[in-house]
Amino acid sequence: MLPTATFSWTKGYFAFPPTVTPKLDTRGHTPSASPQLPGHTESHIPEELQAQDEPSEHKSEEQAWEERRCRDAQVRAKRREMEQAEALLGEMDWIRLGGSLRDAYGRIDRVRTEQLRAEVRLQDEERRLMAQWDAYEERWRVSLVSTTPVAFKNLPWPLTAPPTSVDELTHDAIAEFLLAPLRVRKNTITKRERIRASLLRWHPDKTSWMFVRLVPDDFDVVREGIHAVFRCLKTLQDLERQPVNVSDATLS
Repeated sequence: MLPTATFSWTKGYFAFPPTVTPKLDTRGHTPSASPQLPGHTESHIPEELQAQDEPSEHKSEEQAWEERRCRDAQVRAKRREMEQAEALLGEMDWIRLGGSLRDAYGRIDRVRTEQLRAEVRLQDEERRLMAQWDAYEERWRVSLVSTTPVAFKNLPWPLTAPPTSVDELTHDAIAEFLLAPLRVRKNTITKRERIRASLLRWHPDKTSWMFVRLVPDDFDVVREGIHAVFRCLKTLQDLERQPVNVSDATLS
């Protein structure tokens, strides 16, 4: 026999559908709205496991936000660094033209102006030394591959200008030329390394190639010049190997 529906109506602003009250069967069971299939059990995730997933998701969001914040900070710092470098270059160009820097109130900033003038002089000197050394290395490269005859003045002597005689190959002139580039702030070569490399280059046994293309009249003067350079380098090496006296270094 079908269950009998009991309807309950109410008046008001909302109308609700009639409520159907199922009748219990003789065994006292209420019909299930969604019957279970045989062998099937309803899956259920414990609340404590769901609660464990929430902190991990929250942590990953915080980590992503922190990484994004760090990247943005790095980008801003890099941009600020580039802007400061460009501003410094502009100020130094202005100093080279003879200008003076001014402070935020428009007054001449003598302290900063003098600081940048000193920096400009130092950079110009470093640029001159590096250009001088690069030209020396280029003369060596060209001399090694060239096939044309050469004279005494055409050889790559370690001097700022080509010598006209052996007398110009003095100890002080050679030492200043070879070691001055080491004062450049970006230099990574040590004094000992520079001396050793120059000794290998100017050793009398390593310079025989010079005489292959040398004009006959300059044989003696070139041989004398090579020995002058080598003696200077040996003296520099001996001085470099001497132990430093602590008391002398303190007094100096």
